Amino acid sequence: MTAAIYFITINYHCTDFIRELIAATASLGATNYRFIVVNNSPTDPATATLAELEGVTVIEAASNLGFGSGCNLGLDYVYGQDPEAIVWLINPDAQLTPNAIDYVRECLRQDSAIALLGTRIRDLEGQLWFSQGTFNPWLGTLKHRFADVNCAPSPIATHPTRWISGCSMIFNLAVFDHCPQFDRQYFLDYEDADISERYYRQGYRLRVTQAVLVNHQVSAITSRSPQAKFQHATFSKLYFLERHGTPLALGLNLIYTALCPLTFWLNYPAMAQGRWLGLLDYLRWRWRRLRQISAPYHPKTSFTAASGQSAAPEP
Repeated sequence: MTAAIYFITINYHCTDFIRELIAATASLGATNYRFIVVNNSPTDPATATLAELEGVTVIEAASNLGFGSGCNLGLDYVYGQDPEAIVWLINPDAQLTPNAIDYVRECLRQDSAIALLGTRIRDLEGQLWFSQGTFNPWLGTLKHRFADVNCAPSPIATHPTRWISGCSMIFNLAVFDHCPQFDRQYFLDYEDADISERYYRQGYRLRVTQAVLVNHQVSAITSRSPQAKFQHATFSKLYFLERHGTPLALGLNLIYTALCPLTFWLNYPAMAQGRWLGLLDYLRWRWRRLRQISAPYHPKTSFTAASGQSAAPEP
C-alpha cells in the first residue's frame, strides 16, 4: 500500500487561495491524500468553511505563528497520526501540475532514502522560479534559479540540492526517527533554507525533482505588505547567516544591508525601510542574546501585529 500524502498549507487571510488549491488538487484524480490547514488567522471567519470540505482538517493556531511554527503544528499532527507518511508543504498561492502526485510517489519509490524532496517551480509567467538551491557559507549567497536546467518530465528523476523551497517541500517521514521541526526563531523567510541546511549537515538526503511540478503565484500573499515582507526577509537572512554562514559572510551582508537601500530608497521606499528595519531587528536580537534572553524574537510588523503578536516580551 502506498504511503498517505498529507498536504500542509498555512492560512493567513487567504481562504480563497486554499479553497482553489484544494479543488484543483481534487481534480487531478489522485487518491490517499488529505489536506491539513493550519489557521494562522483565527479572526478570519471564512476559515470555518474549509473544515466543511471533504478530506480537510483545520488546526487552529492561537495567533499568527509565522510559516515555520505553523508548519510545526501540522507536522506534529501528521507525525502523531502516521509517522511514516509523506508530508507535502504547499503554499496556498501554488497549484500542482497534473502528474505531480504520481511523480513524487515514484521518486520516493525509486529512492526511499530521500528525506527532503523539493519540486521545481514555475511562476505564472512561465519562468522557472525554483530549480535547485545552493548555499555559499563564505559569501552568504543562496541561489535558487539556474539557466539551462533540464526540466524534462521524463524520465522521472531527482537531482541534488542544498536547500528546498518551502513553497513545495516534501518530508519523507519514514526516513526520520523523530518529527522534523522548523526553527521557531524564523517568522517568515529562510526557515526553509535553515531546516534544509540542518538536515544536509546531518547527512540526510536532499533532492529536487527534475520536472516542474508546481505553478506558483509568487508572493501573492506577502506582497500585500511590502515593508513587512522585506523586514522579515532581512532579519531572517541575517539570522540564517549567524547560524550557518562564516563571520565573513555575515559581515558582508551586514554592510550590504546597511548601504544597498540607499540606491533605491527614492523609488522603492517600502523596500528600503523594510531592509533597514530588518537590520535593526537583527541588532536587537543580538543585544538580547548578549543579555542571555533566549526566547524567540520576531520583528514587529503588520503581519505579527495583525494577530496581536509582537516581538517576544522580555522576562
